[in-house]
Amino acid sequence: MEQRPDFSQEEGEMQSSPHTILTLAIDAGGTFLKGCLLDQGILLPDTFVQQPSRSEAEAEEIIQGLTDLCMHMVERYLAAADSEQRVQFRIGVAFPGPFDYEQGICLIQGLGKYEQLYGYNIRSLLREELKKRAALQSDHTWMQNLLAADILFNNDATLFALGVSRHYPTSKLLCLTLGTGLGSAFVSHRQIVQGRDGVPDNGMLYAERFEGVEVDSQFGRRGILALADRLQARSAQEDVHDLAIRAGNDDCLAREVWNIYGDRLGRMLKPYVASFQPSHIFIGGQIVKSWQLFIEPLLQALSPERPIIQVEDQVLEHVFYGIDMLFD
Repeated sequence: MEQRPDFSQEEGEMQSSPHTILTLAIDAGGTFLKGCLLDQGILLPDTFVQQPSRSEAEAEEIIQGLTDLCMHMVERYLAAADSEQRVQFRIGVAFPGPFDYEQGICLIQGLGKYEQLYGYNIRSLLREELKKRAALQSDHTWMQNLLAADILFNNDATLFALGVSRHYPTSKLLCLTLGTGLGSAFVSHRQIVQGRDGVPDNGMLYAERFEGVEVDSQFGRRGILALADRLQARSAQEDVHDLAIRAGNDDCLAREVWNIYGDRLGRMLKPYVASFQPSHIFIGGQIVKSWQLFIEPLLQALSPERPIIQVEDQVLEHVFYGIDMLFD
């Protein structure tokens, strides 16, 4: 059974104005596709749809799944709306990298997901599939409108940061997602920052090096498990969740893993924080469920820098709002 996330802020009810601008916001994860509509910038929770992403499938099947998701969201909206005549659609997709987000070309290889899309223009493939569906449903005005939609792409961590920034329109923010690897984005005055104030040219930290090793491999799930293995702090069957439970039960080796992790994360971030001077660091992703285990060594390692660190558990909501902001 589909379960809608707890979208707790700025929710809207479905209603059709004389000219409605609807953003189809899609998060293309390796396991699930998740989507929701925004009406004039307001999230419509009742349009939330989740389905398997089939990211290991052939390109045609993946694109068909994306199109199905778009159709399901619109159909949910129209079932409760007054009219379909004056709806303008926009489609935004949070897609994992590597990806040429401006051109819409997938560059993923060797990650076990979306590899069959390598080298393809996803914007063109999606529009071609929409064209096929429109030919089959030519009596529906909304299908023609959907076919005419602008289609934009960006990284999920970037979109998370944009979504958060709507609450801090004049601030500098550093936003991190700690999952399989480390996602990151720097924001100033609701704009993504790249190549200045100590920020890497691509605006992201994943390819930077810390103590000679790429950041992405050190500060997500893979990095924590590798650290635990070096300390002989886990069995082969244990995952990050197990390490967190043991640390919470005062297991010395497990606590040491989290202490070292927090210290190293803080030391990695410190030069970027010192240069960029964010007022807040927002941290989301699966690993933040264990934030109490590493927050103190993280803060100590950042000293004397003292940004406000805020754990964010509504990452998907912020990603959806960030997608809508792409069209501003």
